[in-house]
Amino acid sequence: MKKKIILVLAFTLALTLFTGCGANSVKGSTIVVGASVTPHAEILGVAKEILAEKGITLKVVEFTDYVQPNLNLEYGEIDANYFQHVLYLNQFNEDNGTHIVQAAAIHYEPFGIFAGKTKSLA
Repeated sequence: MKKKIILVLAFTLALTLFTGCGANSVKGSTIVVGASVTPHAEILGVAKEILAEKGITLKVVEFTDYVQPNLNLEYGEIDANYFQHVLYLNQFNEDNGTHIVQAAAIHYEPFGIFAGKTKSLA
């Protein structure tokens, strides 16, 4: 099931990145995308295979924090990044004077709170 979800997300990402581009304009090109290691870089690993079939090289640069991908994108060291939701992006732009825009929505990882010995989360 996890593999199917990753495949669907990767295909969606690949489709989103190149929607509107003519076939000849992207063939032979390389796109460099910064991503958090898990799960975004894993998803891009699947997208890499899909894009390779279309003659496009995807280079994934893994980051272990949430600041460097945006700074690298702002300074032109990568073409795109894949790790954040729009609220974080907007706050980052406001706090850092950057000019990054959202190209497509991303999925959100589910968060859970599980019962345990703690009686209050406050």
